[in-house]
Amino acid sequence: MMGFALTASAQSLIIQESIVVDYRSVVARIEASDTATARSRLQGVVTRLSIDEGDQVKAGEVVAVVVDSTLEPQLAALRSRADGLKSQIRQAEEDLARNEKLLANGFYPKARLDEQRTALDVSRRTLAAAEAERRALVARQGEGSIRAPADSRVTSVEVVNGAIVSPGEVLARFATLTDIVRLSLPERHASEISEGGTVALRLPARDGSVRTATIIKIYPELRNGALIADATVQGGLDGLVGERVDVLVSVGERRAIRVPDKYVSTRFGVDFVRVKVGDRFVEAPVAIAGPSQGGEIEILSGLRIGDVIEPRETTT
Repeated sequence: MMGFALTASAQSLIIQESIVVDYRSVVARIEASDTATARSRLQGVVTRLSIDEGDQVKAGEVVAVVVDSTLEPQLAALRSRADGLKSQIRQAEEDLARNEKLLANGFYPKARLDEQRTALDVSRRTLAAAEAERRALVARQGEGSIRAPADSRVTSVEVVNGAIVSPGEVLARFATLTDIVRLSLPERHASEISEGGTVALRLPARDGSVRTATIIKIYPELRNGALIADATVQGGLDGLVGERVDVLVSVGERRAIRVPDKYVSTRFGVDFVRVKVGDRFVEAPVAIAGPSQGGEIEILSGLRIGDVIEPRETTT
């Protein structure tokens, strides 16, 4: 609600009171709404590292490659073994087909043919086992491709190219920053935050603009003496994990007189407003609460409800 009313001249204003909400700034920190780590599943060497801190990555994107040098020789041995078994099976199948014809004509012993069939079945099962083992090793080799767990931002990279890593070792850490922001607030302000309530957020290190956020969840456990809450931010919040954010908490309402800053002039450290007295305007000294906020200045004294004012005179 504006603390003035326009007259027909569209320049003069009639002073009115307005309701002003006072806020107190609470220093909080931005936390990631979700965090994840990329870990090695192999004992090996990092042969490729395609990320750096601060990079944005997509879910499933390959961020690193770990190579276990012991897997390739095992795969080569299994390939050779499988090739040899396939040759043996082809020869055994040809021999079996020929001997079955001989048996039908009475020129080959049945017991010997049964032994060949049994040997062929054993060779086929051995080949199947070797191929299954090879597929398992290929799948294990594929585990060396480390992928991003979600659309996120890289917060830290724990290794370098050429590093030797062990299974379970962390290669990188990720955090998601979306329209949902996680806030860490001092415990003493817990009573001022409620689910469904709104707060104003301001990043002092950036443009200082104020964003409205709605608290959607308050976590029941304090972390290092801080209250953790999730909030949705209108228009998003482009901040860094751990960055300071001012949470503007309402501490009450009061009546005040506020006028657009173009109606206040300052000379020699004294502030003036042009007030209508009779049929003319005179400059009256006023006390103001501070600098302009949102294009308006709060008047502490020097004006009364119903006074008519006009913009300050401009010089050319």
